[in-house]
Amino acid sequence: MSVALLGTTAVPAPASSASRVVATTAATSMPDPAVNGCDVLLTAPVGHHCLLPWPNDAFTVHARTTTGRRLNISSAVDPSNVHGVHVDTTAQNMGDGFSPGSVIMTYVSELSLASSKIATSTDIGRSLAPGSPIVILDTATHTRVPYFAELDAQTSDGAKQLLLIHPAVALTEGHRYAVALRNLVDVNGVRIAPLGTTAAALAGTLKPARRGAHIKWVIRHDLRSVLGSTVPFQAWDFTVASEKSLAGPALTMHALAYQWLATHHVAGAGPSPATDFAPSFAVTSVTDNNGVRDVHGTFQVPLFLADTTPFSALVTDQAGNPVINGAQTWTANFICVLPSTVQSAGPATPTLYGHGLLGSAHEVEGGSFSAGVAHDLMGCATDWVGMSGSDIPNVARNLQDMSTFNTQVDHMLQGFVNFQFLGRLVNSDAGFVTNAAFQSGGQALFKTHDCHFMGYSQGGIMGGAVSALSTEWSRAILGVPGMNYGGLLLNRSVDWNAFAAIFNPSYPDAVDEQVVLQMAQLLWDRGENEGYVEHLTSNPYPGIAAKQIFIIENYGDHQVANVAAEMLARTIGAHNHQPAFNPSFFGALPRANVPVTPQWGLSKLDQTKAANAGLVLWDYGTPTPPTTNLAPNGDAFGSDPHGFGRGNALLLAQITTFLSSGVIPNECGTSACQSMTP
Repeated sequence: MSVALLGTTAVPAPASSASRVVATTAATSMPDPAVNGCDVLLTAPVGHHCLLPWPNDAFTVHARTTTGRRLNISSAVDPSNVHGVHVDTTAQNMGDGFSPGSVIMTYVSELSLASSKIATSTDIGRSLAPGSPIVILDTATHTRVPYFAELDAQTSDGAKQLLLIHPAVALTEGHRYAVALRNLVDVNGVRIAPLGTTAAALAGTLKPARRGAHIKWVIRHDLRSVLGSTVPFQAWDFTVASEKSLAGPALTMHALAYQWLATHHVAGAGPSPATDFAPSFAVTSVTDNNGVRDVHGTFQVPLFLADTTPFSALVTDQAGNPVINGAQTWTANFICVLPSTVQSAGPATPTLYGHGLLGSAHEVEGGSFSAGVAHDLMGCATDWVGMSGSDIPNVARNLQDMSTFNTQVDHMLQGFVNFQFLGRLVNSDAGFVTNAAFQSGGQALFKTHDCHFMGYSQGGIMGGAVSALSTEWSRAILGVPGMNYGGLLLNRSVDWNAFAAIFNPSYPDAVDEQVVLQMAQLLWDRGENEGYVEHLTSNPYPGIAAKQIFIIENYGDHQVANVAAEMLARTIGAHNHQPAFNPSFFGALPRANVPVTPQWGLSKLDQTKAANAGLVLWDYGTPTPPTTNLAPNGDAFGSDPHGFGRGNALLLAQITTFLSSGVIPNECGTSACQSMTP
């Protein structure tokens, strides 16, 4: 990822479709009123505390939605930038719940994580211990959620250091969660007393009375099996957005796009010309060099945006659903690299390639895919609309005023449609295969109806989302991926240095920064893995098949944190190569701060048969990154392994075998996977 800009001891399995229903109780139907847009639970004088604790059903209203809730975050009290402009929450308030990857945030004065025995990123298993001081409880399944917690290391001001609690697996769509903090200890070793608002809620004196009654219900009903008669420091609840709220816009666009394609297409000449059709395309250049063919061109996609500038928003109907913008189209680019002749093994295996952060389709021409051509692969790429180099002006604008962030996510949804149509051009007998640029001596250079996906970095972070929506491929490789941009990825990435140079001066208060990132994540869910992975390898969307997934993780990644890749793996039910990790690298001294249980919560991958979802951690000798929400800046963290793997022959064997068979072969034997060749 590069940037050119300045109750159980096991991880809960993903819920089935039948269980994605909100538990109906007196508590869930009771309105949870905020006071002038603020909750009354936290009164400590910490920065902008009005929207704390977060996420929080106090910032919702009862509505006729899938969850029975609709977000109601007040723009009058949410953070403002240095120009006094509050974040416009119109787009957020269309949602019926909070992000599945929400960072649970509150403030506890002078809290000691160590003395309180709070689970950290290197010891996630501790979070499910019977006496764990933080409890996240799914009120529908009555199971506890694993997590890790930290104090916000983006600031050294203790008066502004929020407690950040990260679920270690995505929260289930549509479910309501109760949170409790108990038995906390301060930096002086003294037990921290319950908040006055907690005591008042239990005594029936908290105002407004309905809010007090609701919190009492959460403590004495939802959390009774965990807390017993204990009075917690603080407790509250929140609802996670539904499948319809998260993926509805993208699914609507997918359906409308293919309906459009049925009447705006190039018909196939094969046995099923009525159904095997492709979008119109044009080849603009063809270059052969040392056995590699490089083909550039464009293709047509229905336009869902108001215009083709990077600042536009989706066109919607009166109900807020995306619609096609009349007869206008998006002219998408493509670049394909492939062997210039048919190899002895036959036509090349086609793979769509997702590029890195704010990059372009040109990445498929460089080191990211060059080794693939030698292994008889074809790579085709298009710009990730919304997160490509062309979008940098909008990114810079949004960092200064996050009121316009919806435009960036809207473009990402257009990009999802573009990738589907690129896949159709690869699959269809009416697509690329009809053009001489993709032939040699009249013979096709690649296989039709056999498209796959491979995305690295940003291509892996968005790749799970576009794959969950796809009817064009069934196998996807997600290289150095993650999920949850706003909560896990940004602060931990060295790429954040450039973004923070714009964002931090615009939102200089440390508390505001975390709140704004969480407000952004409510929209970002629609454009990255966070909003879709519950349907990636199981519980697929109607009419879309579940996918086989191979996750490639590099230890100590400087750009996409390992904790984000492993959250993704747990959520999709991935198994991993074991042993996952050896702290000693080819006899070197053990590294500090390694996880107590590497890749906690994953079970061993059977590498002799096709994998539903598998993860392999590759270790190139990089030191352990910070165990807090800081980027690994400085020489102490060694060379960034984020882009490593192109020269790793064993990894390339895993990639090619998975694409052809679905098997992730064991190239590391009984050892952890380590390589001295990047």
